[in-house]
Amino acid sequence: MNALRTLDRFIAGFCKIGCVTMLAALFLLLAASVILRLLPLFTISGYDEIVELLFIWIVMLATVSLWREGMLYRVEVLDTMLPPRGRLVMAVLINLLMFGFAAMMVWYGWAFAAAAGETTPFLRLDKIYWYTAIPLCSALMAVYSLVWLWRILWLGEDPHRESNLLS
Repeated sequence: MNALRTLDRFIAGFCKIGCVTMLAALFLLLAASVILRLLPLFTISGYDEIVELLFIWIVMLATVSLWREGMLYRVEVLDTMLPPRGRLVMAVLINLLMFGFAAMMVWYGWAFAAAAGETTPFLRLDKIYWYTAIPLCSALMAVYSLVWLWRILWLGEDPHRESNLLS
């Protein structure tokens, strides 16, 4: 269990640091683009390709982070309206649906990434590095849905408790 907690903390840290780093890179690229329009000293070649790569990874890593914390699907109004048993049923149903969605994203995301066969015009990189974010992050989301189900059904935990996932 300690190994799983360590892995969970690593994934959480990687997602958060990855998001912050990529957001900072996007901000720097945008700032450089604005400055270079005013002072056209040089151009940033492959700007669109880099932005696209950073954007897809930041979206997928942020989704994993929110999915891990159980905050992606939460609606407080429903939580307060339902009795404890209703909250439990709703949490199980939502996690089953989320697992199904994540599993489909793994399957179709990998099919999409493997079949893309595109190469970026400037950087000459295979687009699989862009599209791999979909099945990889979706696989993590599916695992976290199963962990949430395990915690709710077998450990009897409150599905909306504010805590780390494996703590």
